[in-house]
Amino acid sequence: MQIVLSPAKLMDFDGADDSVKAIDPLFTDKTAELVAVCREMSVDEIAASMNINPQMAHDVFGYFQTFDLPVAPRRAAALAYNGIAYKGLNAHDFSADDFTFAQQHLNILSGLYGIIRPMDAIRPYRLEFQRKIVPEGYKSLYDFWGDTLNAYLASKLAHDERVIINVASQEYGKVVRKNKLPQGTRIIDIRFLQHETNGFRQVVVHAKKARGLMARFIIKNRLTKHQDVQAFDSEGYFFYPDLSKEDEWVFVR
Repeated sequence: MQIVLSPAKLMDFDGADDSVKAIDPLFTDKTAELVAVCREMSVDEIAASMNINPQMAHDVFGYFQTFDLPVAPRRAAALAYNGIAYKGLNAHDFSADDFTFAQQHLNILSGLYGIIRPMDAIRPYRLEFQRKIVPEGYKSLYDFWGDTLNAYLASKLAHDERVIINVASQEYGKVVRKNKLPQGTRIIDIRFLQHETNGFRQVVVHAKKARGLMARFIIKNRLTKHQDVQAFDSEGYFFYPDLSKEDEWVFVR
């Protein structure tokens, strides 16, 4: 069983006290191709293409211009990403054994890196999957990463239960293609809802945190069988069969 999770836009590279030794990511050559494309963009082009303000575009421009320098910050991804889902994941209290399990089962989908494992080193960057910033000959980042990313997941599933627990956002999750994975692979999409007086609804901020909590639950409990994921009960959530489908599981609180 493998987990896929989105990255975060917010990052924290103040990791002087990290005990985790970060390692090289999987697809450094393909990342270098994308960095080369991004380096050719002006601040104004970055602002327009990424739909961000000029100050942020200036920062992103700097990230790519200094990406390969030895002084550029570098940190294990699970500790560097600092968005809401990663508050739920809370890898800062992982043991060495937790990180070992996470490295084998948690796949963070990234527009720049393709797949990042928790202990893989990342540098400051910004490049969402939906942005059409790609080397010549590719239509999109989904096109650029599709074969590479799915081939990697296929290799993992060949020696594992053929199930992917998808706690990624729709933007990121759709890069995972069942037709490129081993025959019989199941992709189980996870949804998190809030029970209120007038019914059920998704509260985005709570759903984002729950995605990280779900990944943490699997890692901390060393789950390798998809049925066991239904026992997820962090922060009051529970599996809700009546709202669930075979490959779409709903958890409510």
